[in-house]
Amino acid sequence: MDRVRSAGFTLLELMIVVIILGVLAAIAVASFTRHYQYSKSSEVYALMRDIAAKQESYRSEFGQYLNVSVAMDFTNRRPQAAPRDDFGWVAWFPEDNDIDRAWNQLGFRPQGAVRFAYVVVAGPPGGAVTGVPVGLADNADFWWAAVAYGNYDSGNVGGEADCSRYYLSSTQNVFGVVNEFR
Repeated sequence: MDRVRSAGFTLLELMIVVIILGVLAAIAVASFTRHYQYSKSSEVYALMRDIAAKQESYRSEFGQYLNVSVAMDFTNRRPQAAPRDDFGWVAWFPEDNDIDRAWNQLGFRPQGAVRFAYVVVAGPPGGAVTGVPVGLADNADFWWAAVAYGNYDSGNVGGEADCSRYYLSSTQNVFGVVNEFR
C-alpha cells in the first residue's frame, strides 16, 4: 500500500533551518557590536587628535608642552562626571580650578557633551610626572601624553580599572592610531 505523504516539513528540516538562522544571527550581532563600539570610540579619535594639535600649537608658541592635569591620574580627569555608568553624555562644564584653567590655556574645549574623560600631562626632557608610562619622560625632548577613559560595558565606574583607556603621546605620530590599553 502506498502511503500519501504529508505536505509539511519534517522535524529535521525545521531544525536545520533554525540552526542556519542562529548562525546568521550570531554573525549579525558580532558585526553590529563591532560597529556600535567603533561609533562610540569615534569621539576619542577626534578629541585626542585635537589635543595633539593643541599641544603642538602650544609648543610652537611657548617652546614646551602644557602640563594640563598635573599628574596622569584618574582623579584629575575632565569632565569629572565622565565616564558614566550608562556610558551616557556628560557636559564639559569648566570649574574654577588650576586644571580647568590649564585646559582653557591649551585652548581645548569640546563643542558638546562627551562620553569619555580626559587627562593630559607634559614635561621637560627627563622630567617625570606621576603615572606616566615608563620611557616616555626619558627622551631628550619635551613630551606630552593623553589618556581617555571610557565605559563601554555600562558597568559600575568605580575607578580607572573599570574603564577602557585610549592613549596618545608626543612620541607617536599625532595623525596615527590612538592605542587602547588595559
